[in-house]
Amino acid sequence: MVLSCPGPMRRHSTALISLKKLALPQVFLGGESQCLAFSAASGTRHMVFAPAPEMFSDPVSLHAAWQAVGKKTHATGALVHLRFGGVRQSRILKGARNGAVIAEAEMAPPISSSRHPFASGRVLPAAMLRLFVYGTSSLRPASIGGAKLPAADLPKNYITADLEAAAGQIPARGRGFGGIDLVCLAEYEAGAWAAGQVDKPAAMPGSVQPIIILPWNMADFGSIVPELLRRLATFHRPGAPFPAVVLMPFNDPGMSGMIGDLRKTIGKAAESPGEVLQTIFLVRVTHLRGLAWLKTLSRTVWVDGNDPESWWTMARFTAAGFDPVALPADEPIRIEADTPFGTLHFDTKIPALRMLPHLLASLQGTGRAG
Repeated sequence: MVLSCPGPMRRHSTALISLKKLALPQVFLGGESQCLAFSAASGTRHMVFAPAPEMFSDPVSLHAAWQAVGKKTHATGALVHLRFGGVRQSRILKGARNGAVIAEAEMAPPISSSRHPFASGRVLPAAMLRLFVYGTSSLRPASIGGAKLPAADLPKNYITADLEAAAGQIPARGRGFGGIDLVCLAEYEAGAWAAGQVDKPAAMPGSVQPIIILPWNMADFGSIVPELLRRLATFHRPGAPFPAVVLMPFNDPGMSGMIGDLRKTIGKAAESPGEVLQTIFLVRVTHLRGLAWLKTLSRTVWVDGNDPESWWTMARFTAAGFDPVALPADEPIRIEADTPFGTLHFDTKIPALRMLPHLLASLQGTGRAG
């Protein structure tokens, strides 16, 4: 069985990787976590990971990679490929039986999209034969020809099985803060972040002011997170205490420019850009042992309820001992996003400006969680 999901290519040096040697950029949220939770729940040893399954064009190249990870050539006769992550980022492995594991919930589609065949987020490649879903609320994308695909429900333990087994896992990589990559947005460099070369930031999240953990699904092009951060930046006053935001990007394709664009947007909105950018931190969990470190910062998690994966995010944070809350959203907005699938427009909702002071006030006294 070959597993795959979207993510930065810089972290992988071979075309097939044993799961024991796999070091994903972040392991707690999104497609990467879905992949690891599935492998932990299934309990089979006959699994490998393919960073780019679409690269295999014929059996010869696949057999060479298969032998490179210590497998016998004849073992490739009955391959199954499971794709995790957003529907728009689906890929297939030629010569295998392909299935898609769907964690996205049924949400309103974009109100307008390009002619790209996968722009709607509801279509899968023709070679996909089956869906594996997490219940009745899961999105059920069709084949590109419009055919309905058979779907099988996954048991509940397929959501958090890796969290349950985390204590017994052998660390694949011990960088940074013990399973955490952390960088101040003011010090962010796209190349270093994509490659995982993250040093301890000059400024750390404060020990007195409240700290908000804010997950950001970068595969959700209608996400309200960038606009929410822009609005929060307008409330900052030079020299005044302000909550720190620990931004957790996930489903990050790598080198997309989205984080750099966010930094520019926040800088333009803030009265004192330098100060605001020093209060926002990018964090990712590179090993599940890093969750204990993250909890010393805060247990308060604001989740964008419009995100198709918000239920997964809430379930993972809850199982890990955090206190996630879905952000109250009452102001309709329209988001225009330039994406690899063309320009997409989304109608969604965001906390109104009048609501933000109340949300910030509710944080007072929470401080550091340790």
